[in-house]
Amino acid sequence: MAVTNQHSSIYLICQLICGVIFPGRPIANMVFVTYGYISSAQGIKFASDLKLGHYMKIPPRIMFLVQVVATLVSSVTQIGVLNWMFANVKGICTADALNGFTCPIARVHFNGSILWGVVGPGEFFGPSAIYRSLVWCFPLGALLPIPLWLYARNKRRSMIRKVNLPVIFGAMSWIPPATGLNFSVWAVVCYVFNYFIKRRANAWWGKYTMILSAALDSGLAFGIVVVFFGFLYPGWIKNFKWWGTEVYKQGCDWQACSYRKVPEGETFGPDVW
Repeated sequence: MAVTNQHSSIYLICQLICGVIFPGRPIANMVFVTYGYISSAQGIKFASDLKLGHYMKIPPRIMFLVQVVATLVSSVTQIGVLNWMFANVKGICTADALNGFTCPIARVHFNGSILWGVVGPGEFFGPSAIYRSLVWCFPLGALLPIPLWLYARNKRRSMIRKVNLPVIFGAMSWIPPATGLNFSVWAVVCYVFNYFIKRRANAWWGKYTMILSAALDSGLAFGIVVVFFGFLYPGWIKNFKWWGTEVYKQGCDWQACSYRKVPEGETFGPDVW
């Protein structure tokens, strides 16, 4: 977190632990994840904000007060928006939802509660389970950064020093709902700002990069609200089409292309589970 501003998610670990402790109870799994993962993730984000405030020389008490007020306001606002959407957005959280409100993150949360709460980790990683070998990834992920660190500590000019395995492994936890499009955009933006601009205009990079990042995040959130209530919700954009509104539908991220198709009469998976 201190080096890359990223943290490794314990989302799946919480689901696995609860699946072992409370087998066959999906609601318990969802509650356990809420208190086990989300509370810790929010705590880390609070610490990250306080760290940024420290760099900007904002008093910690004022920063924490702003965080508390923002948490209370956002909690009430989100509940109100959620109830409004359930009442006014037709087919919300379904494949036929208006304006693409298919709830991908909520669907991942629900599917996870079924997989690890109802089916249970034993069916996937038990002694005779088909995915038993994946359990070795836990010690592998813990041990792999060590030789990389030992090699890079004395090779200050080596590109190996730029490789961060926790970030690489942690990024996989974003799939789903993130897709290849998300990762490609992240990679391009990161290269442009943290390599190209940093080397050619270091003073500009140091002064404006983080401000620009915050401005883009804020502008996106504000723009989504304006576009939705100004164009989408009234139905004014129904017949409005141009390259920017259709290009994202041309790839496999939108079309859900299959790498392989199941032959007729066969099923996905082994003959005997």
